[in-house]
Amino acid sequence: MSYNLMDRNFNLRFFGLRPQNDSQQQKCHSEGNEESNNLRVKNEVGFKIVNLQSSIFNSSGFTLLELLISMTIGLVVLGSIFSSFTTQKKSYELQEKITVMEQNLRVPIDFITRDLRNVGYNPTENLITGTSVGLVPGGGINIGTNSIRILSDLNGDGDTGDTGEDVDYSLDGTDYTDGITFDIDRNGQPLVQNITALTFTYYDSDGNTIATPITGDNLSIIRLVAVSITARTSDEDMTFTTGANIRGTTDDGTCRTRTLTARIRARNIGLQQTY
Repeated sequence: MSYNLMDRNFNLRFFGLRPQNDSQQQKCHSEGNEESNNLRVKNEVGFKIVNLQSSIFNSSGFTLLELLISMTIGLVVLGSIFSSFTTQKKSYELQEKITVMEQNLRVPIDFITRDLRNVGYNPTENLITGTSVGLVPGGGINIGTNSIRILSDLNGDGDTGDTGEDVDYSLDGTDYTDGITFDIDRNGQPLVQNITALTFTYYDSDGNTIATPITGDNLSIIRLVAVSITARTSDEDMTFTTGANIRGTTDDGTCRTRTLTARIRARNIGLQQTY
């Protein structure tokens, strides 16, 4: 009996294999492709994980020198901001103190100017006793360099005993506010604070200065009163440098000062004379 070596079935039986049809071959081929694809996907995932780990471990951070430089720059910026804020705060506080000081000058000047212009207003016969109506000595207040007493009949009732008709201004060096400087008193009540100087200068019709204290003999020749007031800030400023003293009280060197002067004509005094 002869055998055909080319017989496929014989060859398969000879090697102990079962014959496969076409569908089985395609199935094996597809399974092989799936295994290949799974292997490729696994390789790609593993490659990505390795790359991620490599990028994490190989990424560089800040060095100590870089941190020190960054901190130094940050401190410089913060210092500049703080310095600017402090400077602006001090400037604001200084301007506020100067504003209050200037108000302390304008208020008494306004009061004194108004009262001096009313000196001798609406006089009665019993007030004219050889002295000028309105500016009178006595009563504990001298008409001098640092004080003045003013009389006027504001309501026209024939006397000067009503409120606001007998007014005196003086520099009070005993009543301290917060331990600082003097007050200007008006009828015994503090008018303003932080005043260092109050000066009255009197002139006759020719512009000549009248010596103080004013007495009954020279009251009638007063025609003009110059009022000079010096105020200071409420707090000391150790960085302030005093300039040259032109007039008024010498600065103490630790506070800012202002001096305001007004010249007031006593319109109701000596009306019988020619100005």
